[in-house]
Amino acid sequence: MKLSLLASLSLISAVSAASALTILSPTDQIIGGQLNGASFDVGVAGTVAGINNWPTFEPPSDLINGVIGGGGEKYLNFAELNTGVIITPDFGASIVRSIEFWVANDAAPRDPSAYELYGTNVTIDGVSSSYSLSDFSLISAGALALPDTRDTTADALGNSQVVGFANSTAYTSYMLIFPTVKDAASANSMQISEVQFDTTPVPEASTLALTAGLSALVLTITLRRRRS
Repeated sequence: MKLSLLASLSLISAVSAASALTILSPTDQIIGGQLNGASFDVGVAGTVAGINNWPTFEPPSDLINGVIGGGGEKYLNFAELNTGVIITPDFGASIVRSIEFWVANDAAPRDPSAYELYGTNVTIDGVSSSYSLSDFSLISAGALALPDTRDTTADALGNSQVVGFANSTAYTSYMLIFPTVKDAASANSMQISEVQFDTTPVPEASTLALTAGLSALVLTITLRRRRS
């Protein structure tokens, strides 16, 4: 009986574990752009100052490619303010509760100094020229204080900041916006090397049923042992 109880407890722990998991991967759909009022406008590759565009070798996809720091390993947008991305993780529906932001290889004034994270369960087709802000719900927003120390060499750690927040709603796509940068007067763009979301996965109905059943079994065993 003792072994059965321990086994059941171990299985419950494994099944219902809600420890943070990283959600973003290089294969996720990611769309770069700028939030203009009530619309997220999709950008293009280019190097025109003050315009919603990015260098060919510093595209939005670099933000989630798993390479931290080093020359060219960043997402840079010349629109500078209110720039960002919409990401649809392959992971599926998830409850994001923290974000880690890694700095790029140069120009600290270009670092984001604030963030806004929105979520949606509306399908993001990846081909539209704009997406309505009304389809998204604000999850978290706040100031950032990214390290001024630059990450000049690609590595596994980098220099970063982690921001945590309360959230209990699952979403299938996320819009991450950087409203401001550290020094808008001297910066010509916004840039950041990498981001990662930490999430609690949304359990399948069968998993919830299994966990509930095992919990009831353990409770029954415990009560019987106390009565004997």
